[in-house]
Amino acid sequence: MTLPAPVLSPPPAPAAPFAPLATVAAPASAARTNAAGSKKKWIIGGAIAAGVIVVGSVGAAIGAGGGAEPAADASVAPVVATPTAAPQPTSTPTPPAAPVIEVVDAVAFRAQAGSHLDDMLKDLDDIVTTVNEDGFWRLLSNSGELAFNQGQLEALDVPESVATTWPATLLALDGAQDVLVEAISTQDGPSILAAVETVRAQVEATRAVVNTAQ
Repeated sequence: MTLPAPVLSPPPAPAAPFAPLATVAAPASAARTNAAGSKKKWIIGGAIAAGVIVVGSVGAAIGAGGGAEPAADASVAPVVATPTAAPQPTSTPTPPAAPVIEVVDAVAFRAQAGSHLDDMLKDLDDIVTTVNEDGFWRLLSNSGELAFNQGQLEALDVPESVATTWPATLLALDGAQDVLVEAISTQDGPSILAAVETVRAQVEATRAVVNTAQ
């Protein structure tokens, strides 16, 4: 007897392996993880950037504070007033003072000049006496006295009335004495006496000018 072939039930399908939790939740959790990671990276990046900015600002402030004085507050800055020169008063230039003309006492001039001329006449008389006595050394002293009186006349203050004629008169008197000194040096009596008369005439001419002083 043939037995019917046993009907075998198909073997149960193998159970699908148990998927790991991470694999099963991959789609949703991955998205959240990526989003969270991106957000975290953004927050961290922003914090780092802000930190860099803050650190840079602090460093700049420290560097600026160490290298320069802090700027003064504009609201309290001192106001320096520039001094202005006071206007100088204008002065009218003072005209030069007129020269002071000294008034010479004509009476005193005549008296002083006349006295010196009288002394010269006395010296001339002494020279004549010495020549007549055949002397010589006394002639030298007499000529020296004449020169002294000449200097006294030249030192006088002269009135304006004779100021133009007085210098020429003194020059002529001095020239006559030079002739006398030259004659004395020759020790020639007649030449000396002639020179004496020349000087005497010039003394009288000088006296005439003196007497015109006003």
